[in-house]
Parts: sequence; C-alpha cells; structure tokens
Amino acid sequence: MTPEENNATAVHFFDSAWNRGDFSVLDELLTPDSMDYSTLHGQPEKGSESFRQIISMFRAGFPDIHLTIDDEIYTRDKVVHRWTLRGTHKGPFMGLPATGKKGEFTGTTIVQLKDGKIIARWSNLDLLRLLQQLGIVPPPPGS
Repeated sequence: MTPEENNATAVHFFDSAWNRGDFSVLDELLTPDSMDYSTLHGQPEKGSESFRQIISMFRAGFPDIHLTIDDEIYTRDKVVHRWTLRGTHKGPFMGLPATGKKGEFTGTTIVQLKDGKIIARWSNLDLLRLLQQLGIVPPPPGS
C-alpha cells in the first residue's frame, strides 16, 4: 500500500468509528492481533476490543462527539494524525457524572499499517484540558 492509501485507511477509521459510531470498521480495518499501545488502559492490549472500549467510553460520555483531523503526516507504513475532539458531556465518562458542559481537547495518534490494515496504534491525549473544561480539575493558578 502507498503512504497515501494508508492515510486514507486511517482517515476512514477515524470518521467511521469516532464520528459515526460504526464499529464494523474494527473488523474491516484492524488485524486480529493488532496492538493498542495507548496509555488509557495502562498497558498494551491485543485485538480490537480496546479500540471498541475506548471509543464507546467517549461516545457514551459525549454522544455528539466529533473528531476533526488537524494535521496528517504519513510515510511508508505509519500515519500520524493530530486531531481535536469536541462534544458535550451528557453521559458518564471515566466514572464522572455528566456535567452538561462542552469540552474540546487535542491528541495525536500514530497507526502502523500492513496490507491495508492497522496493526498497531499509539495515542496521546490532553485529558487534563478536558477535565479542566468540565470543572473536574481546577485550572492552574493565575490562568
């Protein structure tokens, strides 16, 4: 696959799973032994279930969630996206009751692909910013 085709696969995954809640892309675009190295669960996980849990958690807490890709870099077998997630906190999220507040935060995701399928993912999120917007964590003094 070309770098452009790999990027198109990653964009399709983001739009389908995050913006539309279409989890059929998990079976379509992830290998059965894909690895999720994101830090949200604290340890690497194999298979599509961690992807499903993470996306479901955000979509349950923020039913109107929308992911926008702000920057994309792709080369060989890796794709990097810097993105922004926006939504309204209308449901439970990470053990927190709904606040009704709008939230927006950024993150960066790297996916590695082989033969048109995602085989690994690394992600970093600015959850502190989100928790501050929701009033869960106070902003730094003097801000």
